[in-house]
Parts: sequence; C-alpha cells; structure tokens
Amino acid sequence: MSRPTLTPAARVQHTRAAGALSLLAAGLVLALAACGSGQVEPTTTLDPGNAPTTTAVTEPEPAVEATEPQSPDAVPRVDATEPLTTETAGAPPTAVSVPDLDIDMPVLPVGIAPDGQTEVPADALDAGWYRFGPGAGADRGATVILAHAGSVITPRGPFSRLSGLSGGELIEVTDEAGAEHTYRVISVEVLEKLSLDLTPYFERDGEPKLVLITCGGQWDESASSYRSNVIVTAVPG
Repeated sequence: MSRPTLTPAARVQHTRAAGALSLLAAGLVLALAACGSGQVEPTTTLDPGNAPTTTAVTEPEPAVEATEPQSPDAVPRVDATEPLTTETAGAPPTAVSVPDLDIDMPVLPVGIAPDGQTEVPADALDAGWYRFGPGAGADRGATVILAHAGSVITPRGPFSRLSGLSGGELIEVTDEAGAEHTYRVISVEVLEKLSLDLTPYFERDGEPKLVLITCGGQWDESASSYRSNVIVTAVPG
C-alpha cells in the first residue's frame, strides 16, 4: 500500500495564554487514507463508570500478507512552532502495555515526515508517541500513541489486538524517568477512514487522556489495507 499524502482540512482550535497558538492551529492538516469504500464498522462507546455488554469488532485476518506497512493514516499534522508548557507537557513515554491483551511495546517519539505524513515506526512491534502533543502524565490534553497493525517486518503486530478491548481494562505507560502512569479504557471505536476526522483525538487541551490508534476493521484485499482505524480512549486511573 502506498502511503497517502496529507491534504489541508480541519483546523484545531485550543486555548492558550498568548496569540501564538493560533498560528499553530493553522498548521494542522488532516490526511485521509485512499482506501476502498465500505460500510462503517460498528462502534463501541463505553461509559466511564460502566463496562459494556458488547465487545468491539474484531478485525479479520488479512487474506494476503501485506507488502507494505499498514498505517493508521488519517493522522493530523501539527507544525509545533511553540512547545507545550512544562506543567502541561508531561514526560515522553518509552513503553506502553495492555496486560489483558498481552501487549508490551517500546514507544518511540515520532513527528511529521518530510513528505507531510505522520511518522509511524516501521516495525509493528514498535509504537510511536506523537511528540507534538502531551506526554505521559500530562495534566491536560491527549497523549497519542500509534502503531501499525502489521508491517513487512512484523506482518501482525500487538496493536492489531486493540479491538479486543471491551472497556475498563488498564493501560500502563512508562515515561523516560521510569514512572508508570495508569489509564482505564473508556471507549473503543472502529471508524472508516474515508469519513474519519481524527483531529478531535489530538487535543492539546481539555481533560487528560490517552489515545491509542491503529488500523483495523475490514481488510480491503484490492487496496492491501484495512478500511478503518481502531481508536482506544482511556483516562487516568
């Protein structure tokens, strides 16, 4: 699958102490994957206080081994001309684990590639932290960690199991100082890439949360790609 090129779209609005972040929001561009059309996959949204009675959709095995990395795609770009403040930024994460799914992965900092696409570690055994947003333990905004569902190096990676979450599970993120931050899953969504706007999942303000993103849903053999993104949202605690 050839990696899509980002095109201008929605702008991110967020609060700030001075006017410079309005210039930052102008750099936000949404990229949509050029994948095959299909029905939108079911979405499971969980109430923070209650576990759901249904589980998220489990993606099918690919009919053929992918010849190129499968990308979460549709990830917004931020030209971070001004860093987050120290009290907001949190710490760079170095590992993420989901004990209930036997997921334990190193986390690498990622940004924007020269071609305008969001960087994703080439090996599906590695996850990437979107370094233009909050880190682990931030007091506001979304800490975003993303990974390929499968790649040439690892045809089926740990994040391919994220759709098996059903709510209430714990996710542990370790930061560069060795501190562990625990989050509890409150929603699991499988959304079709063609109609997906991921901008709201990359908030630099608002209540603190953790967002995990990968590919999933139906496998489109003609495009050698999944049609959807799996998005897991978790809150501290």
